[in-house]
Amino acid sequence: MSGTGAASLDGSGSGPPPIDWRLGLFFASYFATVGVLAPYLPLYLQARGLTAVQIGILLAMAQAMRLAGPNLWGWLADRSTHRLAILRWTAVAACVSFAGIFLPGGFALLLVVVLLLNLFITAQMPLGEAVTAAYLRTDAAAPHAARLYGRLRACGSVGFIALVLLAGPLFDWAGIGWHPVLAITLLVLSAVAAFRVREQCVAELPHARVSVRKRLGEARVRWFFASIALMICAHGALYTYLSLYLARLGYSKTEIGAFWVVGVVMEIVFFFTQGPLFRRHGAYMLLNVAFATAVLRFALIAEFAQVWILLLIAQLLHAATFAVHHSASILTLQQWFPGAAASRGQALYVSIGYGLGGTAGSLLAAWLWSAVSPAAAFWSSSAAALAGWWAVQRARRLDAQALQPVLV
Repeated sequence: MSGTGAASLDGSGSGPPPIDWRLGLFFASYFATVGVLAPYLPLYLQARGLTAVQIGILLAMAQAMRLAGPNLWGWLADRSTHRLAILRWTAVAACVSFAGIFLPGGFALLLVVVLLLNLFITAQMPLGEAVTAAYLRTDAAAPHAARLYGRLRACGSVGFIALVLLAGPLFDWAGIGWHPVLAITLLVLSAVAAFRVREQCVAELPHARVSVRKRLGEARVRWFFASIALMICAHGALYTYLSLYLARLGYSKTEIGAFWVVGVVMEIVFFFTQGPLFRRHGAYMLLNVAFATAVLRFALIAEFAQVWILLLIAQLLHAATFAVHHSASILTLQQWFPGAAASRGQALYVSIGYGLGGTAGSLLAAWLWSAVSPAAAFWSSSAAALAGWWAVQRARRLDAQALQPVLV
């Protein structure tokens, strides 16, 4: 990946801008951090003495920070226009916040550390996506937009894979107690990468001024956000309990990491090939596939995770349930919230999806895990995905109606 996105100042280049390695490094370092936190933090918390219910509550509260955090940072970024300054200093604050994990203490201390970490880390993706939208000339409908976005986002997937593969054997050999050391090292690397990112000096394409409040008043937009929340809710059990579930079934930390990686490898394949798929089928058709696949995937995990080949198939489906859904959602929201509304549009994606949907999914999974069975937590994921499929059908029909006057 080379080049600095050197498009002409008026945005009129002969082709799409080249991949900017600074943005690629930012995505890679951020998701490398996620690659240590998502699969292995529950195992570290368990080793620190927390119960499964306490872990579920702690991670659910961390998700709840995404309800307010992204909207706060997005509003500040759009009002002040200092997106990069907020991106950089919240990355530094995330490092300082996580350092508290080295202090002695139980559930209360760890809850404070995770809440503060997530308050600041929730600025990273909305602002990173907004800077990326500017890099893509804020034209989500351009032929090259899906291809370039997919390649940038694939850098994140590579970072995630590298650290999951490294961390699993490391923790098997040295112990899960080394988790905080590796995590804070990656948080520092993410902060350094944020300071390397540069805003593109490319004039925006002309957009009608968008009122975020009025846009949210549109039924198609509300149903679309509902579908996003339900899909992230469906992943709540996966992000909170998959590692504990597989450990309970007898898998080693290295094997657990490998199953996480399998899904992300397929995610990378999709991100690099998504351009033609979006041009041929459109976002809504791909969203239909993503939701239907999610129903199947979580049912397989619920009932057949002990059969490694079926677990492997379920993880291969991550390309559809996450990557397809994520790209289709981001590119759709870039069209609905262009220009000055970009940061808040991406913030709404994080806060409604991961904040509301993720919190609900984690809390529901925690309750079902303890009150019914671990498998029941993943069955609830299938049910949420089915409800999300219905919500996206409503959004598609309402969107078609909204565009009808333009087509006539």
